[in-house]
Amino acid sequence: INKFYNGKQILKNINLCIDERDRIGLIGINGCGKTTLLRILTGKELPDRSTEKDGIVSMASKTSIGYLEQMSGLDGKSAVIEEMKDVFSHLDSVLERMKQLELQMKNDEFISEDVSEEYSKLAAYYEANDGYTSEVKIKTVLNGMGFSESDYNREISSFSGGEKTRLAIAKLLLEEPNLLILDEPTNHLDFKTILWLEDYLKDYKGALLIVSHDRYFLDNMADRIFAFEGEGHLVQYEGGYTDYLEARERKMSDM
Repeated sequence: INKFYNGKQILKNINLCIDERDRIGLIGINGCGKTTLLRILTGKELPDRSTEKDGIVSMASKTSIGYLEQMSGLDGKSAVIEEMKDVFSHLDSVLERMKQLELQMKNDEFISEDVSEEYSKLAAYYEANDGYTSEVKIKTVLNGMGFSESDYNREISSFSGGEKTRLAIAKLLLEEPNLLILDEPTNHLDFKTILWLEDYLKDYKGALLIVSHDRYFLDNMADRIFAFEGEGHLVQYEGGYTDYLEARERKMSDM
């Protein structure tokens, strides 16, 4: 993909692939094109096309993307706990139908195979989507992100900007998108919360794409580094941030 702004090329022939369980760190100086690339990946902007072969962003079916932008966070008049429970609201109708089937099976002298099969499928879906453990999961994530139970019923708009960012991270973790994109996630986190987030993300089922200036966070989280070098070029390196620095130094010494 390529991208121009006011006649200046910001992204030059960017070609990358993100696999299912990738842990990628995206780095570069301010203004190099990181945010533009993320906005294109999330569909917020379109790349510029000059041929039929460039400007294509393709995704596997059923791909979901969660994106935490810099200087963004949750807002609104809903309470914290209600906002987090909203992640699991699609399970409400499933639970209601299960209750109807339970009542039917309790009252019917003979339970039909169709009813039994429908209940089994619904129960399996409900369990697979954390229906039975959603409350525990919500409390675990909120606690890990530094919120106590006294915060649960507070209106989101009453929190500071940094706290709203932490709430946004918490909701994304609960949503579990296939691709989680975090732009400077550690900016509003203390050391204890950063350690908790690192530990939580190590078991994350989807792919991670992280923009950060925190080299220690990238060393702990990334197994590949995408680095903007020159004007608009993206170069890939294996390993974490320290591995990138060593590889970059070797490349410079060979020039």
